Amino acid sequence: MTIMPTDTPNPAPTAATNPTQTTTTAAPTMPVSSVAVAPDTTAMNADAVRAEAAEVAQVCAQAARLGVQIDAADAVTRGLKPEALRARVLADLAARSDAAGIIATAPAATAAKDSPIIAAAKKAATDAKR
Repeated sequence: MTIMPTDTPNPAPTAATNPTQTTTTAAPTMPVSSVAVAPDTTAMNADAVRAEAAEVAQVCAQAARLGVQIDAADAVTRGLKPEALRARVLADLAARSDAAGIIATAPAATAAKDSPIIAAAKKAATDAKR
């Protein structure tokens, strides 16, 4: 807020000696007791932490039944949300499903020709019968 010289009967004294120079003043502050402090919404209370840890444990148990191993204590320590764990479990299951779709098989056998040794042995056997 800037204060300009005015033509009032009792003008407020200013530190400026030049009448065209402007002076700024600080806005009035309210006493601390009258200002309502908003609670920090990012901080979680103990009950919320317990509920989230229980949900993480539940997700880890479901993942274990599906064959995906997740360390619940590590997830809680790192602050992973249950939704993130569910996404990780689904991604692991999708990768496993994709891998199961690939089946390793031997190439189809074509009419195999006898090796020269076997052909010679068969010829020798037929000649011996005569």
